[in-house]
Amino acid sequence: MNPNDISRLSRKLLSTSLAEDGKASLSSVDYMDQLHGLDEPLRGSVASFIAEIRDAIPSDFKFDLLFDRDGVEIGLEFDDGNTGVFGVGPWYATSRKSLRLRLAEAPWDEIRAECIQQEEKFDELLSAADDRPPNIPSSEEAASRYSDGLSQEVARVREEQPLPLFALFIGREDYGIEVQTFDDRDDLIGVMADRMTTHNDILAVLESGVAWPFDEIERAKQEAVEGLGPISRAKAERRFF
Repeated sequence: MNPNDISRLSRKLLSTSLAEDGKASLSSVDYMDQLHGLDEPLRGSVASFIAEIRDAIPSDFKFDLLFDRDGVEIGLEFDDGNTGVFGVGPWYATSRKSLRLRLAEAPWDEIRAECIQQEEKFDELLSAADDRPPNIPSSEEAASRYSDGLSQEVARVREEQPLPLFALFIGREDYGIEVQTFDDRDDLIGVMADRMTTHNDILAVLESGVAWPFDEIERAKQEAVEGLGPISRAKAERRFF
């Protein structure tokens, strides 16, 4: 394998269990665990490649790698140790040489300063959001807007065999009604929280085919947002203008 050719390394990765939809992703945080199932010498080659990137990037940055057939996309994250993590990039490379050059020439102090400035803007937004009351849309009102399609989706889920333990019905302006099923209530609450941060509407929940009353859905939504960080919670509660 040409040591400078990322595309050949990528194609070997795409033939492993790490591949999904024609891509393979790895994180600087837990890549050794991700590579555990790979055989040598591929595991060693990938680990060496990631270690080389790690050595070229300041320690207060993390990175994610997304491999496709032609190369790798690298997304950087600056962890300020306080408010959160701020993204940089992504950058794309097809050879180690071009990637080494890009990382060596990167203005890390400027990138860090830009991320800190971004943090300060978030602090200002959070401060303003703290003064606003939660504005989470009522599931009962949201369900009424999707009433025809929602009834059909509920009926369809109730006919499934085996019947899912939990089913979450989500209203999306760009998609319509999305349904996700779960075997665990905690997973349901986690996805509910995630969807609320992107301003999706929570329409209904079935438990073993039985619909939760709307007051129970509202309590679950409150439980969901309480598990979020400050920025995500402000998004979920629609306290950002």
